[in-house]
Amino acid sequence: MIKRAAGVGVVLALALNQCSDSTAPPSGNLSLQLSNAGTNDRAMLLEVAGTDSSARIDTVQATTGSPYRVFAQRQTLARWRVIVTGNLANGVLVTITVPDASRTTSYSGTILDVADASFADLPPGLRSVTVTP
Repeated sequence: MIKRAAGVGVVLALALNQCSDSTAPPSGNLSLQLSNAGTNDRAMLLEVAGTDSSARIDTVQATTGSPYRVFAQRQTLARWRVIVTGNLANGVLVTITVPDASRTTSYSGTILDVADASFADLPPGLRSVTVTP
């Protein structure tokens, strides 16, 4: 009886292994890069979004070693609102984790608001964010 149960277990394990999808795209991280930052930029409100519901965003976080504080709230599976604070400069603002890192063009970032050190509201102007691998 024990040999039979062990044999069934081995067959079941092999069957499950064959059913796994080895062609699934690799999940990974993408970066949101800031361009044309103002010299007094201290806080920014962003919207990070996928182009459709299949472009899910799993997490939004500060990049390892980043000087910024990041506050993120999921709006939907494919859209987040993010506040980044600190002495903002050109370069990586945040990192997003997505199910398929090869679909960089399926994600975008939009600057909704900018503030300086005195909390004055600044127009986004020429500032922009782009999603990069």
